[in-house]
Amino acid sequence: MRTNHEVLLSPLCVPHKEGRLTVLKKAAKIQDQMGEALTLDGIVNSIDAELIAKGTSAKGPNRGAIVRHGRYTLWGFEGPVENMTEEGKAMFINTVYYAAKHAEFAVLERKKNSTRDNLFDYISLAENQDPGFLRTLEQYIPESERGKSIEETGKWLKGNRPYLYIDGRVFRVDELARSLEIPNYRREYLQRCINNLKQAADVERTLTMLRRYTGRDFGSSPKAWQQWYDDNYDYLFFSDTDGTRFIIDQQAKEKQIPSEQFRNWSSEQIDYRVYDNPQ
Repeated sequence: MRTNHEVLLSPLCVPHKEGRLTVLKKAAKIQDQMGEALTLDGIVNSIDAELIAKGTSAKGPNRGAIVRHGRYTLWGFEGPVENMTEEGKAMFINTVYYAAKHAEFAVLERKKNSTRDNLFDYISLAENQDPGFLRTLEQYIPESERGKSIEETGKWLKGNRPYLYIDGRVFRVDELARSLEIPNYRREYLQRCINNLKQAADVERTLTMLRRYTGRDFGSSPKAWQQWYDDNYDYLFFSDTDGTRFIIDQQAKEKQIPSEQFRNWSSEQIDYRVYDNPQ
């Protein structure tokens, strides 16, 4: 975990080696006694889900062991106090303290769908472990892209990553966003769509995508769309896990604090966990 994270520093100083420490003296060997760990899909790059610490589990080597989602915090380690190391006890106290500070935070995103992150996970598994994972991936991509090689599928994903959106359980390419060369998770995309309406350009497709990403319908009135956009600009964030759409941070809006400042996070800069080639 990050060496400057509050859970390591306050109210107790937790001994660690570059963010690494042992929480339990002895790990359980029975599945139902191994605690809980979350996959990172939908946690990283979320406005109200925070990965605090990762750890090895029976589910895999790279899982969320301490995770906060809104007002809820997961402590994923299972075991009695007497089985905890001294540093583990200190971190547990700090985690409870940290969780209490977020008691009034709203839950803004729900895990409704797989994310574009997850598609790249399947490609990685197919390349490095079992080509069969490509068949699992194919249920999430358009029929026109199925039955191709790992290399071809990976190239398609990489090329279209900024423009993918969920349709049922299948990810499709937002051709309008791609033609504008604007990632669909940036607010600028909404503004360019509104500009299309002002110029009476590509109106039908533009309205379809505006309605799809906002859940609003102001008809073909650019004035109404612009007013809504201006009123909510500071509080709009994009959720890749809750329908690949824009959501209003109502809590930040009530406080009249821009969401990026209130949350210390911006969906404008997300890299979707493809660490070696962020967008």
